[in-house]
Amino acid sequence: MTKLQKSLQTKPTSVTIDSSDTDNRLSYYLNDFISAYFNFSDDGNTQTEQTKKLNSFYNFEPDIKSQGQLKTASSLESSKLITLNNKSALYQVTYKQKNGDNTEEITTGFNIPYGQKGGKYYISGLPWFSTLTSNQATSFDKKDDLKLTASDNFSTTTHKKLTKFLNVFFTNYTSDQDNLDLISKNLVVLDDTEFKSIDYTYFKQNGKSVIAYVQVTFAIAGNTHSENFTLTLIPKGKSYYVSSLTHTIPQNYATEKGE
Repeated sequence: MTKLQKSLQTKPTSVTIDSSDTDNRLSYYLNDFISAYFNFSDDGNTQTEQTKKLNSFYNFEPDIKSQGQLKTASSLESSKLITLNNKSALYQVTYKQKNGDNTEEITTGFNIPYGQKGGKYYISGLPWFSTLTSNQATSFDKKDDLKLTASDNFSTTTHKKLTKFLNVFFTNYTSDQDNLDLISKNLVVLDDTEFKSIDYTYFKQNGKSVIAYVQVTFAIAGNTHSENFTLTLIPKGKSYYVSSLTHTIPQNYATEKGE
């Protein structure tokens, strides 16, 4: 027996399972439960099968004391996971509910208690509905608002030269990788994007380089949108070279001093 054969026989093999595998399986499981809960037919025979499927998710079929519960036809439109801990999950659920002759669209919080046994999952109790709260922060200090109103002190000639270069740069940034490589460092061309216009510029001297704060309009499949950029321009021959690019303009761009 060769050394290699001995090594293959004696060397233990270990398999590492990423924790994200468990999260993905749980997500699929909870999505299936949500679908079973909110997709409910108005046909009696179908309802019986749907109820049986829904109850199969529980470790024990829920003990429902109410004898007058009414469940009308409904259909799930969408669901988004909001929070998840080791006992329950909160989803934002949108569904359509039949109400008499009308159909209402409802968006609500839907909480699902769950457990795990033998590497598999079960619903551990009745789910409950809750009011969703907005995650949008409010009451901002106006001094932090970015306003693109400042004017730089560059001469008209220099300003035109810089703007001309930026037009060349953004044209190649959205069309030609080879040309982009000649005028910038480590940037990748934007596919399926068309450069439309430069809408704002503010230039600042920073030693031998120029910092350019720029807002640009692009088009993708006919739809236009604006993006902000901060670029460092280094003189190269009679033109410039982009040594760095970030996708933002700082709030204090007009007051921040160059080096």
